[in-house]
Amino acid sequence: MKIRKEFKIGVFSIIVILVSWWGFSWLGGEDLFKSYNSYYVYYDEVSKDLQVSSRVYIRGVQVGNVREIELQNNKVMVEIAVENCYTDMIPDNSVALITEGMMGGAQIKIEQGDSKKIAEDGATLEGYLDEGLMAMVAEKIDPLMDNLSSTIEELDQTFESVNNLIDANSENITSIVANLEGMSSELNGILAESKGSIDGILDDVLSFTSMLKQNSSTIESMLQSLDEFSGDVANSDIIGQVTATLDHVNNIIAAIESGEGSIGKLLSDDEIHNSIDNAIDSINALVTDLKEHPMRYVHFSLFGQSEEDIAKKEAKEAKKQAKKQAQNK
Repeated sequence: MKIRKEFKIGVFSIIVILVSWWGFSWLGGEDLFKSYNSYYVYYDEVSKDLQVSSRVYIRGVQVGNVREIELQNNKVMVEIAVENCYTDMIPDNSVALITEGMMGGAQIKIEQGDSKKIAEDGATLEGYLDEGLMAMVAEKIDPLMDNLSSTIEELDQTFESVNNLIDANSENITSIVANLEGMSSELNGILAESKGSIDGILDDVLSFTSMLKQNSSTIESMLQSLDEFSGDVANSDIIGQVTATLDHVNNIIAAIESGEGSIGKLLSDDEIHNSIDNAIDSINALVTDLKEHPMRYVHFSLFGQSEEDIAKKEAKEAKKQAKKQAQNK
């Protein structure tokens, strides 16, 4: 049995209508797969931001949406749809407040009453327009706007001061720019003149690196020989011998400090030290007396004078010297 073309078109049209109805309902905030109760609220006026599909909240939780808004007998009738799972939370003396959302737009907040009777489907709820929130927000925003305005004015004054400063020093700024341009040109000239020297330095560096590369094998052999020499020194007994010699020297120094041997006794024995000092003092006194009275130690005369004659002569000389000193006084 063939299905007629008209029947196919009718079925397709019904499907399109159902899908469109579901789409419009979804855009309006309702889900066709959920059931809703309708409540009616009458306001003297509503916020201009309240629209069909605006959200309805109970205790901060979305429970429904605004279904219809129309003017009736100098009142604004607002129909709200609430999901059936939340209808038991709406007493018949509840109040529907129109409030402003923090991110803009209006919303309806249902404040639950204390009645034990639940509002039925199609019931009328009392409604008010809550302007307190917007007033509070305005109180917070006004000082901020004032501060922003004053800040903008200060910025304008600052920019004006900067512009005036630039205008007043335009000649200086021009001369500075000219000096900078002159310095850059001079620097370019210096670089141009020194290009040959710089090229020569670079050539020398390249030559040096090339020489190092060409003599890399020689340098490696030198380093290897140095490594072998250091290894030989490490393996030999030179360090041991040096250590033994230092130990022997340390032992000698320790023996001297402890008073062992002649040198140690000379350094540590006070009696020997004092005897040597006394002998040196006696020798010094003997040499001094020998210089002053040489005739006491030399017993001969070139002219045959005896020791008695010499003594008499010295006594006479001493008397003469005494008289002279007395006369001078």
